[in-house]
Amino acid sequence: TVSDTIKRLHQLEDASVSDINYFVLTVVDCAADYRPTLLPMVGRLAEELKEKAGAALVRYGFVATGDNPGAVVLFQAYEKLDGFEKAMEVYAASDDYAKAMASGKIGIRLRNLLKVHPIPFESQATGDMKYLVLTRIASADPLIDTISSMAGVFADAGAITFRYGTLITGSNVGNRLLGVTYPSLAAVEKAYDALGADPRYQALLEKVDVNMRNIVRLV
Repeated sequence: TVSDTIKRLHQLEDASVSDINYFVLTVVDCAADYRPTLLPMVGRLAEELKEKAGAALVRYGFVATGDNPGAVVLFQAYEKLDGFEKAMEVYAASDDYAKAMASGKIGIRLRNLLKVHPIPFESQATGDMKYLVLTRIASADPLIDTISSMAGVFADAGAITFRYGTLITGSNVGNRLLGVTYPSLAAVEKAYDALGADPRYQALLEKVDVNMRNIVRLV
């Protein structure tokens, strides 16, 4: 069936990016009237990053709710940090990047590196990725066992991918970041309804400071 095929594609994608160790997160402030121009440019840049920098995975979209609504967000995944070095070379040679920077319509708000912690996750989803929920927490403990134990709650709600790591650059260095993709806002609601009734989640909230949660509409 179509749903089984889509589920299999999600599983294959997760298998193909099992060697991801780092994410590069870039947030770009963008004038509202320029966003329809910028997004296709970012799409072309994403393809260049995969072809020329060896990015294992590239996603992009814009912040729908949370901090900096309307900002354009780009996520790149690499096995090693030298991939980011190659990405900088791609930026320098990209016509789209040069045009966007010269437009006067955008400004890079931040570019941070995330060290990924491998968390077992088996998606049950059958839809396309439409939303990414980013949650940032301050915790001295990496909480890997705790986060791993709750991954199934997200899978049961229909989450497609589940990534967790520690920020190693930027003003929030040392904070933990959880990124979960969904096919719909209904799936997001289902996940957080389930978490609200989960004693592990309630116990976690007593130990950590949740200092950011954004919803990104993926393109």
